[in-house]
Amino acid sequence: MFFLNQANHAVRSRLDAALGVMEMTGIQYTVLSVIGAHAGLSSAELSRRFYVTPQTMNELISALERRDLIVRKADPANRRILRMNVTDTGRDMLSKCDALADAVEQDVFGAMPEEDYRRLAELARDLARHLRTRDEPAG
Repeated sequence: MFFLNQANHAVRSRLDAALGVMEMTGIQYTVLSVIGAHAGLSSAELSRRFYVTPQTMNELISALERRDLIVRKADPANRRILRMNVTDTGRDMLSKCDALADAVEQDVFGAMPEEDYRRLAELARDLARHLRTRDEPAG
């Protein structure tokens, strides 16, 4: 487990440094990316996906909302649930941050043989999917 933590910190540090020019952190970029890919998520759904408290996720979401990167609207079926979508400003930010993240990814993994990189990505996705599925509430 220690090696995963070390690798995560090393990559996140590089990503945070690259995204700093956009005044974004790696976690803000990741949350924005997930909202962009899965429009209509709620804060509770995101907090479960990221294994953080609802309060922590609300702080992240509020910061993105203040910058007009996302918008929250009440769910028509349950007005207490706020559904999120990326704004046009947010899509522009995502495009710029994607380019920066791609450069970091190339820097970090560029020397790795392509087959090893594909296998590592597959294993990481499978592990995340397994843990997320196992941790989802029933019903």
